[in-house]
Amino acid sequence: MFCIGCIISAVVECKNEGTKQAKIVETIFRSIDKGCEEVSNEAASNIARGSKNPSGYLMDALGNLSVDDYKTIAEYFRNQVVVLIKENERNNVRDTLILMIQETQEIADETVVDVVNGICKADLSDEVDLSSFLAGIFLYALKNTKNNIGGSAKKLTMEYLERVKKGEKPVKGKKVFKEEIKDSKQELGYSRFDYQSRETDQLKERTEQEALSFCRKYAEEKEYIALCQVAFITNPARVHHRDIYNEFCEQTNSTRNRILEISEVDKMKVSGERWWDKYLDMFKMDYVNYGLGSESYQYSFSQYFPGLLEYGGRHVSDFTRRFLVPKIITPTMKNFSQNYEFDVAGLIDEYVYYRDDEKYSNLLEPPMDFLWRELDFGRCSKFMITSFLALFIIGTCQGIPIPKDAGNKSFAFSGVCVSELETAEDLFYQTLLTLYEKYEVCE
Repeated sequence: MFCIGCIISAVVECKNEGTKQAKIVETIFRSIDKGCEEVSNEAASNIARGSKNPSGYLMDALGNLSVDDYKTIAEYFRNQVVVLIKENERNNVRDTLILMIQETQEIADETVVDVVNGICKADLSDEVDLSSFLAGIFLYALKNTKNNIGGSAKKLTMEYLERVKKGEKPVKGKKVFKEEIKDSKQELGYSRFDYQSRETDQLKERTEQEALSFCRKYAEEKEYIALCQVAFITNPARVHHRDIYNEFCEQTNSTRNRILEISEVDKMKVSGERWWDKYLDMFKMDYVNYGLGSESYQYSFSQYFPGLLEYGGRHVSDFTRRFLVPKIITPTMKNFSQNYEFDVAGLIDEYVYYRDDEKYSNLLEPPMDFLWRELDFGRCSKFMITSFLALFIIGTCQGIPIPKDAGNKSFAFSGVCVSELETAEDLFYQTLLTLYEKYEVCE
């Protein structure tokens, strides 16, 4: 199957001595994403082998391109990419890729695969300019193919390159030059804008297909799609424990947005690596205003909570269960159960609800003081305290009253129910989502 891994592998196999694979990937990606950061050796290898899709940032940059940008990109390939290939190997790179495309059954003969020159698969010719050809098929592959094909791209490319070096050439179709294509389109009533419109329609159709495919694949984890958005905003390049986060981050911007629409998840309007800091500060103000614990413990939220993500796939079920005995047992509670227990959110809810009630206030202890003493936060593991701090933040956001003048009084927190969260990364992203929904949406 033809993909961008095949293009990169062909260039890598014919590169100048001393040129690193990561440098080639980085250079090619910068043809459309000028801000592309340095690519690691591992990431470059995954892309060249066809085991990983490129980052969402690259796909976002692709979505911002128009046909008018193609000439500039082709010139970039001439000056920055082709020079990385040995002069005596450049024809081999071109012929290898043409042969691969011609023998890829998933691509129809009439499909325009060189989008820079406007050449369809059936009309590919070894007379095409290498720079614009590479640019054209790179843009096509990036838009229309997946690069997670099981790591076979490099092996497949090597097989085709060996055939070319043994003398096999791609079957020549009709020799079509750019001027001829332009004339034929004009004769048929096409214009550059028609071509761009068709591309736009194809992109929309592909976006819809990819979004539906994603939603079907993860139908049993649909409640995590809200957390996928948080993961992308916060750590798009992170290798997550949960596959749904990784795959969501690899989608194009348009596909991600469509997934959110299909899943009825509101799009978050935040940016920056620590976008949630301001909400954490607002939480700490409520911590003080509601007397939820000694102010001496307030520092722990900024110092320890961000470290929760370090524990990635570690399970948090020991912390999310109900194990706290309520201080106040009402007659109504007795009717439901003789062994009533709280989780952390329940502990906070009890305190907030009864703290101003003279009948019960003397029975209560600020929840953070209670947890710090009862669970020995001063000497417990960092994983334990970071998990409980996250649960305390969620419980506070859900337990303190929503302002009377809030625009959405029927608001309900989204994401995953705390009792169903499985890992540290789930809990971390759910906490960030809860902070956002409490202090951005409610306030």
